Amino acid sequence: MIITSETNPKIKLLLKLNTSKYRKENGLFIVEGKHLVTEARNKGVLVEAYSIEEKDDYITLTKELMKKVSNTDTLVTEIGLCKMVEADSLSNKILVLDGVQDPGNMGALMRSAKAFNFNTIILGVGCVDIYNDKVIRASQGAIFKLNFRHENLVEFLPKLTDYKVYGTNVVNGKPLDEVEREEKMAIVLGNEGNGISDQVNNIINTNIYIPMDNTESLNVSVAGSIIMYQLRQD
Repeated sequence: MIITSETNPKIKLLLKLNTSKYRKENGLFIVEGKHLVTEARNKGVLVEAYSIEEKDDYITLTKELMKKVSNTDTLVTEIGLCKMVEADSLSNKILVLDGVQDPGNMGALMRSAKAFNFNTIILGVGCVDIYNDKVIRASQGAIFKLNFRHENLVEFLPKLTDYKVYGTNVVNGKPLDEVEREEKMAIVLGNEGNGISDQVNNIINTNIYIPMDNTESLNVSVAGSIIMYQLRQD
């Protein structure tokens, strides 16, 4: 099948999926590039694949249409239409995000979470859409190797009765190098500018912080990566 017109229903759908609202309503999102299309296929979430070349299992687009539906400045040769999947179960190590808004930070946290075995990410209110094209690119494919759930953290965190839940607060926290690894742990990271919200912080019993010299704070993705590395599964 070759598509040459932007009035084609499939093209109209792809264009609409550039907005977060439409992605959520339809449970669909787009990935760009051969690597991510392959990752989506391997994960079993690929609905359709599009290419500027005629290939088996792909719908062919003209270069002009591919440029129109993609979000990168350079021409990509493939894009994939994927379905969103919410996790049913939780891994032993969980990363909980409270209002992380920067796409680059979100993508970097995904990569570190996968690297250090925090295989479930819980997304609280105010987080950037993980299916944003900038997040997906920054994740470098990690989005297909993790489990995600969207939750109200005030309601969700008290349910983790068999997990040790740590917040991140330098004021009344425990130094990271004094924290013992637990079989089941959840690490809560907050917004880039304001940290963990008061409502969430009020239900966290234990905070941790990273001892530092000559600086007061770290970028949330850097801090989160250090914490996950220190507390990773053996």
